[in-house]
Amino acid sequence: MKPDDDPETARLGARAALTRSAVRGLSFGKGWMTGQSRRLHERRPRILSTMLFFATICLANAVCAAPRAPLSLSQAEILAAHGNPSLQGLRQAAIALRHEAVAVGQLPDPQLSLGAGNVPLNTFSLRQQQMSVVQFGVKQSFPPWGELTARRRKARYMARAAAETGYERRAEVIFLLRQAWFAALYAHKAAAAVAREERLARETLAAARARYRAGHASLADVLRAELAVAALRNRADGLHASGAAERARIGQILARPRPLVLETTWPVVHVTALATAQSRVDRQPALRAARDEWRAARAAVGVARSAYWPAITVSAAYGRDFFPGSPNWLSVGLALSLPIFPAERQDQDLDAARARKLEARYRYEDHSLALMRRLRSAESLYAALKRELMRTQRSLLPTARAAFAASLDSYAAGRLGMGAALAAQGRVLKYALLRLKERKDLETVAAEIAWLTTQQSGGYGNDQ
Repeated sequence: MKPDDDPETARLGARAALTRSAVRGLSFGKGWMTGQSRRLHERRPRILSTMLFFATICLANAVCAAPRAPLSLSQAEILAAHGNPSLQGLRQAAIALRHEAVAVGQLPDPQLSLGAGNVPLNTFSLRQQQMSVVQFGVKQSFPPWGELTARRRKARYMARAAAETGYERRAEVIFLLRQAWFAALYAHKAAAAVAREERLARETLAAARARYRAGHASLADVLRAELAVAALRNRADGLHASGAAERARIGQILARPRPLVLETTWPVVHVTALATAQSRVDRQPALRAARDEWRAARAAVGVARSAYWPAITVSAAYGRDFFPGSPNWLSVGLALSLPIFPAERQDQDLDAARARKLEARYRYEDHSLALMRRLRSAESLYAALKRELMRTQRSLLPTARAAFAASLDSYAAGRLGMGAALAAQGRVLKYALLRLKERKDLETVAAEIAWLTTQQSGGYGNDQ
């Protein structure tokens, strides 16, 4: 590459040119030294603008050069709760249902009428006949008895169910964020573990090459050691790709399309005790939403029952008679609907509403049982993973490392073959990755328990 083609050289050259131009702009000339204040007054705006431009360039370079602070899990959870698009959509849906719950309980709008009656067709004159009138009227309809109350109650429960669904979705988004976070952290730490094992594999390869040059080992030992190093490189590449995919998943949850820099320490998710967790299941947002949907279905039965009552329409009209000597007219009316054939409509609607009420009840009970089953399974898995992780950290991994060190010394002394040394090294990597996986699974299960025992919190408006 030519020096002129180097991006860093080009950037430094451009910055030097900009500095020279700024210095030329700051040189006031000889006339200023001789006291020509008029020229100074004319140049002052240009000087100030040049200085401001130069300061802006320096500040932009400093900001771009400053490293970004790594994002912690608690900060990511706050960003997810306030910026996830699905949560924003559910929040707006809950707000819409809350407004609809107010509108659905109102009477229909009154109707205003204006017309002419008994107008003769030969002259179209309102003065030719006595019965020709111009009418102004108003009409108001009233739904069947109890329908508005039942509809208002149903809409209120549906709005509450939508709000609870939003709370549940937020808890689920936090769980998905934690799940992706722990997976990305596992990939990062697993790649570091593979890098450490690759350094050990290179030491094994160096020992094999030394023994081969000394005539104490075969070429097959060297090739096996080289294959082990190459396999570790492939595994590291796979872990890097997996970590990048999980970071992209985190960016999607946080609505951040740019790559994120994450903290590399294990965050701790606190786990609620089983007895306390079971007592909190009834207040879980998903279960509360199912209960509100059941209540809304019961209110729908009231709406169906109100259809057996007649709807009422009250009307009044004023008529202006233009025939000489004729009085004006007043008309009032009362209209009733006649639900006298309910077998094919009202009865069917009521039976359907009762069936939906039972469906909502059974759905609530099934969701409660499923939630308790998932909680107990997660608690049992958490306890098992905690014991496994402790056993791996205290016994399995230290023993594997000691066995590998002894195998490497034995191979260097010629008392052990290359295959046994590589197998011992593989066991070290196996238990190192197993420890990381158990930690990832442990924290993920803890996040699931936190999701299953989450409680209602603010953020979706007032409940009705």
